[in-house]
Amino acid sequence: MRYISTDASDPAFALRMGLNHAPRLAAALPPPAHTSGPPASVLERVYMFIDDVQINVFQSAPNPIGAGNQDKGYSPLWRMVGVKWIDRSKVRELKSEEEILAAEERKELALEVTDIVINCPVVRSRGGQSLRGVR
Repeated sequence: MRYISTDASDPAFALRMGLNHAPRLAAALPPPAHTSGPPASVLERVYMFIDDVQINVFQSAPNPIGAGNQDKGYSPLWRMVGVKWIDRSKVRELKSEEEILAAEERKELALEVTDIVINCPVVRSRGGQSLRGVR
């Protein structure tokens, strides 16, 4: 899968990653847990490995890429979740949110949900299908 990160809500993260600083993206965060009603958000989760041991894992992606997308959960706005291996002997490539959550449950890694929002639209699928105009 290929994606392009263009904007982030956090100034330090934007500087480190070479993105536009877009503070208003943080408005996409759900209200604090103590408010009434279910949390609603346009955010999906992107799992970013803190020590760069592997590529990022996205919670969802357009399927197929383009106007025919059937994945109702897809959004180009992502809440960054930091991933850090605790048990270095268990390091391996994880390819899905389910694999990451299972590894966390086994105490192999730790997750840190951040307040960083990244605008990162998916432009090419793992299978090579891309949006029109992507080269």
